[in-house]
Amino acid sequence: PMDGTPWLSIVIPCFGRQEMLTGLLDQLCGQIGTRADVEVIVVDDGTSPPLKVRVRDTTLVKLLRHERPCGAPAARELGFRNATGRFIHFHDSDDLLGHQWIDAAVRAVRQTPAPDLVVTSRLVMEPGGAVSFWHVRRLVEVAKTTARLRAYQRFINRIGPLGGMIFSRRAAEAITFHRTAASQDWLMYDDALASSEHVHFDDKNYFIFNKTQTIRISNNARSRAKGYVFAARARFRSRRMRRFAARIYCAHGAGELAPVINVRHRWLKRIACELLARHPILAGR
Repeated sequence: PMDGTPWLSIVIPCFGRQEMLTGLLDQLCGQIGTRADVEVIVVDDGTSPPLKVRVRDTTLVKLLRHERPCGAPAARELGFRNATGRFIHFHDSDDLLGHQWIDAAVRAVRQTPAPDLVVTSRLVMEPGGAVSFWHVRRLVEVAKTTARLRAYQRFINRIGPLGGMIFSRRAAEAITFHRTAASQDWLMYDDALASSEHVHFDDKNYFIFNKTQTIRISNNARSRAKGYVFAARARFRSRRMRRFAARIYCAHGAGELAPVINVRHRWLKRIACELLARHPILAGR
């Protein structure tokens, strides 16, 4: 922008993972180059010893710090409160960016009219070495309007991890950074979608979702189960719908929950989940 405000702020919450953070920052700084319309903010969530910015040009990265661990939601909120960009992207420190992600992201947010949200594709690296590609066109097929996307998100996280989302500042300001063990991204999407009209599905960009790390919160079955229950309580008023929603969330995450929960009738619950997503009036509040 002509006034010097960055188009894009990239917020990276991090606890430990110095080597992975350095790899991500190297990739980011290499893509940013000399452009001045992107800022990078790293939030060290109380790592001991403190994290360091190990890149050639440290002026490209702003480092903030919690003196004690406060959790990823609090770290994201601190980063957002210090971000100056017109659009905000939250990126986990153990994920990576697609080829020329920065160029594609800035091109997407500079559209006219400007989007409230931008959703991209993702390359998924699975434990064991398997690789798959989730194309954002799959989301367009089931959520052709913002209202339909909001309805789907109540039952199925169609958008996916935060690495595939860019928020306008207006949408990001609507977010409540819930202090929950997992599923924070679901509730962030709920808040942002409630105040959004224009969602852009960017099929020319992708990020790399790294599921190979055993220390991911999403790989902790107990934390994930707690996150499902928290999301159900936040989304629905009636006890009946809260219980039912928590059960169908568990059905979708049955593989990851296996160490702590035996999910019964998972396929029946998944079918019910799809029906409710397509016909949200059946769920009420």
